[in-house]
Amino acid sequence: MNPKILRVGMPLSKHSITAFQNITALACFLHIPDLVARMSKEDRGGDWQLPAYAEAA
Repeated sequence: MNPKILRVGMPLSKHSITAFQNITALACFLHIPDLVARMSKEDRGGDWQLPAYAEAA
């Protein structure tokens, strides 16, 4: 992954952290994650199927 992308998700300064939190809150308020999920080409309904391991039985 590109280090520049990681820095966006892990701000270090107080102002960057506040801006990141405000942008995230606004995106959630506007239901942006729901819109992105609807436009996604893959089904990401959250019903994850875990693999069946023989050792766990």
